Amino acid sequence: MKDQYPSLGLCFFGKRLYYAVNDPAKPQKLAHIGSYDFNIDVTETLLGNTEQHFRGIKETVTQLKEEYDIQRLRVLSFPTQECWTAVPKIVYDNSDEREKHISILMSGVERKKIHPTWYNLSNQDYKFLLLRNSDSMHLMQELASDTSTTDLISNFEIGSRWVQHANPGGSFMTICCFNNCISISSFILGKLRGATFIPYDNIQDLPYLWLQRTKALNWMKGLHEEIYVYGSKAYRTIEILKPFWDEAGTVTKMDTLEKMQIDADEETYGFNLENAFPAIMLALDCN
Repeated sequence: MKDQYPSLGLCFFGKRLYYAVNDPAKPQKLAHIGSYDFNIDVTETLLGNTEQHFRGIKETVTQLKEEYDIQRLRVLSFPTQECWTAVPKIVYDNSDEREKHISILMSGVERKKIHPTWYNLSNQDYKFLLLRNSDSMHLMQELASDTSTTDLISNFEIGSRWVQHANPGGSFMTICCFNNCISISSFILGKLRGATFIPYDNIQDLPYLWLQRTKALNWMKGLHEEIYVYGSKAYRTIEILKPFWDEAGTVTKMDTLEKMQIDADEETYGFNLENAFPAIMLALDCN
């Protein structure tokens, strides 16, 4: 039986919180898409220890939860607070080797604070490993501690949800643009091929950093029929990096409901819709 309660999706860029609420009776429709503006950097607050500022953010989430009778909350996490890597399956199959890799990757962090999650890749000889440190994520997990279910969703999982929602087929790349990094993931025939993120101090450095990263990750140079770009720096990222992407790929800035294949009662918004795209994907209850 389908959940009779709506789900809430949240993402954060700079000083803004973006949210979306689904319509449980209609899988492709959202009941509401919106945004809240704060006078502080939400990302810095959630990743720091500023409890005073955090209370205001949490109160906003609580109001949304009560207004829409939310039982499930999904929050987009920040890639700079995670560790992503592809690991040979022979390592994954051996528990001792798995633990050795985790210990090396998260050197200096107590094992009880490390939360590993494994994902299948299109290349079955490898597994994709996500590692989180509970200390760096504790405020995000407390955003709605009284909600029945609260999930932290990594950026590359937005692509997986897009597969379930739009069934694009072929190959595509997703690029989520933050103020200080971009997150890149690649999919082929509905399966994750690879993912990485590139931190930067100055967005003008992205071409150099992109070329540097592609030397180690061949999947970034592969053919992508579609390149979906979203987030707070989407326009600038496209402007800077488009010359480095395969000309055969179609670049789409996810700035309209039509591009997202979503129905909603509102037709116009007082913010750039591409910033809310992750929240919209998180609000959907994918099969």
